[in-house]
Amino acid sequence: MLTKQRTHHAMNLRQAEKAIVNGIYAAVAWLLLDLGILFQEHGERTLSILISQPALAAGAAIVIVCIVGLFYKSRLAASVLFLLFVVPLVLRMAQGEIPSGVLIVFSLLLLYFLLTAVLGTFNYHQLKTSNQTDTKPD
Repeated sequence: MLTKQRTHHAMNLRQAEKAIVNGIYAAVAWLLLDLGILFQEHGERTLSILISQPALAAGAAIVIVCIVGLFYKSRLAASVLFLLFVVPLVLRMAQGEIPSGVLIVFSLLLLYFLLTAVLGTFNYHQLKTSNQTDTKPD
């Protein structure tokens, strides 16, 4: 019986990069949705509410920084975005706040793309590292 030694990665480099880009789109959509909901609820007072509630402003700033981090394929940025999205979602659902039909579908889509972005960043760096070690000069 012959055994083949091969390295198997869940994603190739192109797929990892695509997952990261999709994560960027998902994070931007999430940020725009949150800001849109805030604007819908408070109208022209939205900016003053963001300024008066540092946690809200800090959360938006962290999401923006993480989106920028995804452009650099940061594993930390992808992981933080995923956690910032999933933890409040799980906490709200644990308290019995089940999102409406459209919102739950949108949340599941965002969850999928943010999770694949995390996997994409880790695969990207693993593939880049293995490609560098595979092509070392003699």
